[in-house]
Amino acid sequence: MYKTFDVARSKPDVTLTAAGGSTQPKALMFHAIYRNPGGEEQSFANESKLLESIGYETVRCTTDNSEISGGPWAAVTAVFSPRVLVDAFRIIRSERPDVVYVNNLWPAFSASLLVAARAAGIPTLQAVRNYRLATPSAKLRGDGTCTECGSTNYFSSCVRNGCYGNSRLQSLVCYLSAAAVKLSVLGWKQHRFVATSAMTARLIEGPLIDSDRVVVRPNFGFEENEPAFRSTDSVVCVSRLTPEKGVLDLVRNWPQDEGSPSLTVLGDGPQYAEISSISAARDNVTLAGFTSHEDVIEILRDSAASVVPSQWAEPFGRVAIESMSVGTPVIYATSGALADIVGPGGTPLHSLDESSIREALDRIFGAGDRSAIRRSAYRHYSNRFTSGKAATSMRELINEVRS
Repeated sequence: MYKTFDVARSKPDVTLTAAGGSTQPKALMFHAIYRNPGGEEQSFANESKLLESIGYETVRCTTDNSEISGGPWAAVTAVFSPRVLVDAFRIIRSERPDVVYVNNLWPAFSASLLVAARAAGIPTLQAVRNYRLATPSAKLRGDGTCTECGSTNYFSSCVRNGCYGNSRLQSLVCYLSAAAVKLSVLGWKQHRFVATSAMTARLIEGPLIDSDRVVVRPNFGFEENEPAFRSTDSVVCVSRLTPEKGVLDLVRNWPQDEGSPSLTVLGDGPQYAEISSISAARDNVTLAGFTSHEDVIEILRDSAASVVPSQWAEPFGRVAIESMSVGTPVIYATSGALADIVGPGGTPLHSLDESSIREALDRIFGAGDRSAIRRSAYRHYSNRFTSGKAATSMRELINEVRS
């Protein structure tokens, strides 16, 4: 069952003047924490840090999805929660923010958050980092078909096939939850869906989402200094261990002959036990499990390459820019937005069979000057994905949504 959210505050070092003459503009931020924490949690932390860097006081409201119990009432409140509406409206009235930033509202917060902000007349930014607004499974291929049922009829097919949780009821709840969100902001000029890539924006657009309310703004990193370009022989994969991420096939087909580089997998999820069993039988594959973000960055820094083997239309792939930010090239699956995100910062992985993996590894390890590949990766990151560039786009976006 949803509980009243936890609140944390941070004030920036600089003092600005908000609209109307009041000092220190304020952002009220909301995030429902995933049962298996991943990139969304890091994105929430980064967005808070970014807002503080441009002079905003942040008030971060979080709740934990793992504490939600089942039952009919939980299904109802996932679509619209009266309690969340009251709580959100109360804190909005109390804090008087200049902008509301919604990182993830499913399922604990529901569309109630957006209704409360709209009723209070506060502009909202809603991050879009998956395809939940389009399909119950939240997972699509590049052609717009659901990864679970292969259909573009997200209501009849995805619900009938139970594409979320292998349950028709849960899939229906997901579909209705998304519909409630879209209806709650329909025609609202002070709301923006903030997609991480052009592909994400394209795939969520539909009859209830005005295209001019969707903006593209990529993820970003805070690494600003050129790293030391180390020469190492290990490869790392940082991922949630779920079927669409492709990690199981990557581990199963990782080359085993003498001289093949080692692979370390960092992450947790439903496929952990199966991946653990396979990796235990391989001399050059290690499953390290969940790892703190700070340690992930250091491991990326000490790796010859990172692998992002996603087999769905990856909306962005945060680990790709984190890898490039420390000068580590990315071996990326050609699905989703990864090809555009990585570009000259890595090399493509056309499939997850052993021969394709070998070819990608050869392009990294067979290069005459491996430091040149690392420099190219960092240069691509610094040209597109630094926090400085993100700060500029955030200022512009807030000004747009408040105008």
